[in-house]
Amino acid sequence: MEESQTEKHRRILGILFIVASALTLIGAMVVFVGMGVVAQNMPNRHDEEAARQFFLVTMGITGFLFLLSLPCLITGIGLLKRQRWAKTWALVVGILSLPSFPLGTVLGIYAIWFYTQPGANQVFE
Repeated sequence: MEESQTEKHRRILGILFIVASALTLIGAMVVFVGMGVVAQNMPNRHDEEAARQFFLVTMGITGFLFLLSLPCLITGIGLLKRQRWAKTWALVVGILSLPSFPLGTVLGIYAIWFYTQPGANQVFE
């Protein structure tokens, strides 16, 4: 049985949300490792207070990026599993990712386009 076009777009959208999440997690790891390298090469790296503050900033940025990746990951998994709640999440996360140029913008436009197509609601029923 051939998969319908809307079903293919739902699956592609789910995969794209997971890829966007993975790229954000990779970015978080790059920041974490990069900040570790910077910390090792700081001239005042033996200053405990400066090292503690630098560590807190590093963990804050990494944690923020990790938290940003979770909605995309959850949405992508929900779309692939045809969960009804994923339809709403995909639209909300897609709209919220529009300012994240260029990949978030493309993902947001694709999500909005998908949900304006006739039959997009039937792939979740």
